[in-house]
Amino acid sequence: MSVRSALAALALLAASPAMALELRLPADCRLGEDCFLQQFPDMKKGDGAIDPFCGIATYDGHDGVDLRVLSMKDITRAVPVVAVADGEVLRGRDGVEDRLVDTPGAREAIMPRACGNGVVIAHADGLETQYCHLRRGSIVVRPGQKLKAGDKIGEVGASGLAQFPHVHLTVRLDGAEVDPLTGRKVGEDCVADPSDARPLFSPAVMAMMKPLQPEILGLGLSGSLVDYDTLVVDGPPPQATTADAVRVAWVWLANVKVGDTLRIVLDGPDGERLTDNTTKPLDRNKAIYFSYAGKKGSPVPGSYRLDVTVLRDGSPVVNRSRQITVE
Repeated sequence: MSVRSALAALALLAASPAMALELRLPADCRLGEDCFLQQFPDMKKGDGAIDPFCGIATYDGHDGVDLRVLSMKDITRAVPVVAVADGEVLRGRDGVEDRLVDTPGAREAIMPRACGNGVVIAHADGLETQYCHLRRGSIVVRPGQKLKAGDKIGEVGASGLAQFPHVHLTVRLDGAEVDPLTGRKVGEDCVADPSDARPLFSPAVMAMMKPLQPEILGLGLSGSLVDYDTLVVDGPPPQATTADAVRVAWVWLANVKVGDTLRIVLDGPDGERLTDNTTKPLDRNKAIYFSYAGKKGSPVPGSYRLDVTVLRDGSPVVNRSRQITVE
């Protein structure tokens, strides 16, 4: 199935959900603009990993949906984590600090509290949801409290076992973990044909999801070199100005596949092509990928055009353009 036909089917597959409840996103944000779907449940039993639609957007043993903000700096925006459906709070935990787990020692130390600050909610029809990695001090609900879909629970954070700031949503049905994109039990196998899925998410949410495509988290024109460790902490770098000595076109992606190539094209204010760079094919799947193409020389003032394309088997699967004004 082509990417285009698969995405078209995704928009239709929610017509007959597996149950009466239709879940909303677990955060009050604009998908693809200020929050991004990073990872989905691992639907493969045993070793290895495969996402709900037989793609790469997961890792071995992952049991939920990760909805991220870009950086630790974005935690200060207080992005609300919300109930995905009407329900009653069962239990919760707060007080775990927000920090990125980036060493084996830090991972081992946090494992007993891997969920970090979290909340568990009971819903109708035997459904239960769990929300993890909330911002310390942000939880505003208590056990026994009745909630409506969209009511605030807390805020997106990076507590517990988190390598990027996000809310992790686990869905359980009668005690078994369930993938909300397909309605199948986690580990039951992926859905090759999206029309076979019976999602728990609402049709509106499913229409926004693109699990078969890479996700462009950000792109821009910087006046200095950029690296991922800085991006995930501080967010996108300052835009280039005429005072800078270099021009660096950069792009930040999630879930690129082995063999994918990335083309970065930058045109100057007078239409001159300043950069046209295509990477070598990726040697493996990457949950996070960062690339840039730079050129020495101070930017002249004016409007630049940055065009980024991910190519798979020689054909574009994702493209985004941005006009950038340098002053």
